[in-house]
Amino acid sequence: MSKNITGGLEWKVIAVCILLCGLGCKKIDGIADTKIKPPVRTYVVTARIDKKGTNSNSEGTAVLKGTYDEGTKALSYTLEYKDLVPQVITLRSGAKGSVGTLIQEIYKKSTEKEASLPIKGGFTLSPLQERNLLKGQWFVAIGTLTLNPEISGILTLKQK
Repeated sequence: MSKNITGGLEWKVIAVCILLCGLGCKKIDGIADTKIKPPVRTYVVTARIDKKGTNSNSEGTAVLKGTYDEGTKALSYTLEYKDLVPQVITLRSGAKGSVGTLIQEIYKKSTEKEASLPIKGGFTLSPLQERNLLKGQWFVAIGTLTLNPEISGILTLKQK
């Protein structure tokens, strides 16, 4: 009766390999838990507002210029218009050519007096509003006594 010398050695090698594989998968604290935060961006916001957005025959035009900061979620703007008398100026969200959802009323005529130019303002955005702004779904609509909206234009963002 001869005894096989290598018969028990195979199981020992397999056991050592399994043990080493288990130790090799140990999580290293600090490196795996680190999350990369995206950079906080600021944007220049512009909108050229004219009859192309509404297919009207209005000669009125307007320009909105502003900034948006992702860190503070603050949008600030100035708006100037000419060749029209606005009754209401609104920021809206929606697809191009739609009525859109009201986001913010920038100006509403309450007396016989016209708005002083430029119209300045700002507000803080909600997460949903921010997402739609960054997707390019915001537009400005300016309504007059004859048409509402008479002119409109899409807000565009450019990273600073």
